[in-house]
Amino acid sequence: MDWARRISLLAFLLMLGCTGQPKGHAATIPHPDAPGKVVEYFSETPKTSGPWPVVVFLHGHQDGLVRPGGKTYADWGVLDEFAKRGYLAVSISLPGYGGSSGPEDFAGPFTQHAVEAVLAKVRQDPRVAPDRVAIEGVSLGAVTGALVAEHDPNVRGLVLISGLYDLQPFFAHPKSDAAKNVRSAFDSQTGGTPEALQTRSALRGAATIRAHTLIINGARDDRTDPDQARQLAAAINAHGGHAWAHIYPDYGHEIPVKVRALEIDAFLDETLMPDSGSAH
Repeated sequence: MDWARRISLLAFLLMLGCTGQPKGHAATIPHPDAPGKVVEYFSETPKTSGPWPVVVFLHGHQDGLVRPGGKTYADWGVLDEFAKRGYLAVSISLPGYGGSSGPEDFAGPFTQHAVEAVLAKVRQDPRVAPDRVAIEGVSLGAVTGALVAEHDPNVRGLVLISGLYDLQPFFAHPKSDAAKNVRSAFDSQTGGTPEALQTRSALRGAATIRAHTLIINGARDDRTDPDQARQLAAAINAHGGHAWAHIYPDYGHEIPVKVRALEIDAFLDETLMPDSGSAH
């Protein structure tokens, strides 16, 4: 192949790469606690005129040198899929991930305030239904989402996947090397104090969670305790809330999206879509 043809082929391939589907709309806002630090989020809007219900996705811990944060939901097509269903779909990069400034604090105040800032920004959009907002969090995102919902009675829906909700008893007797690694991350990010354990344990504040809540866990999860999913649901219900726990017997920490999606999609539609049927 001569050089002219190689250059033409390269130009054509580059053109194909530039004409792919957009991977969500990226934006940043200032972190409310720290001038000069930012919170990154991604969004995809429906084609309808609104008012739109909102689903906010919170990722879990990401290992490695490249930690894309909320961009994963854009890259995987999750935001686009939910936008096509009529939702304003938003994913947030937790502090220390993606383009969001650190530090990481294991779902502590700095992380919670980052999420709350994006929620406030989203609710300012006149096309949004501010009383029809749900949070879906996985692992660290589930811990964060539960804590945010404790302080925000206007969160209508909450989906918690593979989270921890009472840290002290779990960390006191870690059941696996993976659980010990979670404890080490907690200690390094928070100092491991009793106050840090208590303030990051959603079970302690379950009485204030007003959101309809679906809590999902794998029975074989070596990084969490599925009994805590049941305990959190029971505590929310005991204080007049509405919560359901579903433990998948055949799965561990990672429950495949295809396995859990049908249940979650029905729950979100029932909770946020005014004309949807009842799933629970």
